[in-house]
Order: sequence, then C-alpha cells, then structure tokens
Amino acid sequence: MAEAGPKLEVVPGGAGSDVPEGSEAPDRPEAFRHWTPWLLLGLLLLALIGLGVEARRADQLEARVTGLEADLGTAEAALTAHRQHLEAVRVSAAELIHLVNQDPDSSPRD
Repeated sequence: MAEAGPKLEVVPGGAGSDVPEGSEAPDRPEAFRHWTPWLLLGLLLLALIGLGVEARRADQLEARVTGLEADLGTAEAALTAHRQHLEAVRVSAAELIHLVNQDPDSSPRD
C-alpha cells in the first residue's frame, strides 16, 4: 500500500490570523444582521425613487400623447376639408369640360 503523508496540524501563532478560529465566523453574520435592515431600507428607498421618476415620466408621456391626439384631430379635419375642396374642383372641371365639348349651335341665344 501507499504510505500516508505526514499528519498536518494547526500551529498556534503561525502565519495565519491572530484571531482565534471560533470568533471570526459568528462576527460576520452579526455584522450582516446589523446592516441587513439598512440595506433593505436603502433598496426600498431606491425603488420608491425609481417609481416616482417613472410615474412622472408616464404623466409627461400621457400629456404628450394627448397633445398629439389633438394635433391628429386637427390634421384629419384639414385633410377632410382639403378632400372636399378637391371634389368641388373636380366637379367644376367636369362641368367646364362638358361646356367646352358642347355644340355651340345648340346653346340658347338671346
């Protein structure tokens, strides 16, 4: 069989930390427990600020949409008026073409 290597032991006062083994592990959770409420409070505050910013942006966008809808209504009304004017011009042009193509002898004389 293979020989087992030398048995390793912890040497007190060695190159490691001067803090005893058992004292470091409990400090971390206690420190973490101390900062956890503050961390959660900070995250909550950050979320509330973000929510406020987004709500303000949503209000601004809603106002912009309302303005654009009003502009769209104005543009649609102008387009309808323009189409009606074009139809009136077409009717007038058709009447003029009809008069031009009419036989001059058949027109009533005074």
